[in-house]
Amino acid sequence: MRKEDHNNSKSTTREHAEFHNQYTKESVVNDIKFLQYIYGKKLKLQPEDVDLNFRNILRKLGKDIYFFLLTLENDVSPQSYIQYKHDFLQKNVPNKNPHLFFLAWNGLIKNDSFKRLLLQKFSLQGFSQKLAPKHIPSSSSPNSRYRTKLVLAEEDMEVNIGGKKRKEGRNLDDGSGLIMKEGIIWLPNGKGFILFPQAYVPLNQTQVIVIRHGKSIHESGGDNPEFVGSGFWDNWKENKRISGSIGNTLKPDGINTAKDLGKDFKVITDLCTKEGFPLWSWSKDTPISVFGSESENTEQTARYFLQEAGYSNITFDANYGLNSQKYGALTHKHKKDVINEMLKIYGPTMSGSNDEKKNSLKKIFKNRFFHFPEGETLIEADWRIAYSFIDLLEKNLGKRILLADHSGALRVFEAVIRTLDFAEYSSIKEGQDSIMALNYQAGRNIRYDYLQNKKYPLRKK
Repeated sequence: MRKEDHNNSKSTTREHAEFHNQYTKESVVNDIKFLQYIYGKKLKLQPEDVDLNFRNILRKLGKDIYFFLLTLENDVSPQSYIQYKHDFLQKNVPNKNPHLFFLAWNGLIKNDSFKRLLLQKFSLQGFSQKLAPKHIPSSSSPNSRYRTKLVLAEEDMEVNIGGKKRKEGRNLDDGSGLIMKEGIIWLPNGKGFILFPQAYVPLNQTQVIVIRHGKSIHESGGDNPEFVGSGFWDNWKENKRISGSIGNTLKPDGINTAKDLGKDFKVITDLCTKEGFPLWSWSKDTPISVFGSESENTEQTARYFLQEAGYSNITFDANYGLNSQKYGALTHKHKKDVINEMLKIYGPTMSGSNDEKKNSLKKIFKNRFFHFPEGETLIEADWRIAYSFIDLLEKNLGKRILLADHSGALRVFEAVIRTLDFAEYSSIKEGQDSIMALNYQAGRNIRYDYLQNKKYPLRKK
């Protein structure tokens, strides 16, 4: 055996030994008790089932999960990944039991090799490289700093700082060889909106207006939310339910928020139309293309928002890839109830006061590698959203579309555009009064800015 082969063999053996060390009797018994709390009598597994043979089954399954992920193609799509994961469950998990998959996966999340693999397979870095392929030129460069922007700050287009603002932008190729001159519409809040006449969108660009859905029935955030890592916001002072990725509708307050935001947007649409730059030339035969997650609150938000701005004919495309994280069997359970039950199960083997134990248990939900029972991990969800976001941009060239989604998805969009790592983007929470605009053009850095946010309101309220 070559020295290199010998070293590789030792490395593989060490990794496999690490897998074996994850499944202690105590940890597996506690995890089964947690599943019993979730599923009740429907669960066939019992704590007394945890003998050496049972743990060996989990060890083998854990290795199988590792090598399943290791052999995934680097360019796998979310749809294919879901199918592969389902096939793995059917073929590799004893009795096709999803609870064994839960036990095996989460038994590995303290394993450094497993976490490195997940970070490699579900990294957002590749998406960022697609949307930000070039260094941004300096202000003195002849190349435009704002060539793919839809929104300008005043200093972007002033001839001199404090000077007169331009009403015309650059001459740009629309992707077909036609040279088009940009028009600049200055909004009441000082933002500049770059457009072409008669709602024209260059064939090599996708222009997107982005909003966040309003308050919903299964609201997960408190009044002063604090990010807790598993895809929802909560200060844990209110016993909020864990939101579902689908099946969530707007509260009356959420409807009012969407309508109010639509009134803000009408300030833009009216001004643009008056200046000869309508955002959409819509009619019965040419509805506005709107995209969002499969949860009803995104479509509701989009419809109320656009109707208030004067647009009634839309087509809504519910995109699975833009759904929030799937929490599986924990969906709609009260968070405090879950933590209190976990304290009963895991607490006796933990040190510290009850409050300290609770804080430690909450970190399980902060763990981006934790696989919710019959759900998914946060790292998988973020990767799925990023992939679907870019796919949406690439498939809508030559169009101006509206995208309505949840805070977690908007956080991922910003992470990809700004090349942020998890520590940087995990605490971002987009306001429900924000209207963003972004412009995608292949080969150029995608840029986004706010048509409105708290700092730059369009109307006095």
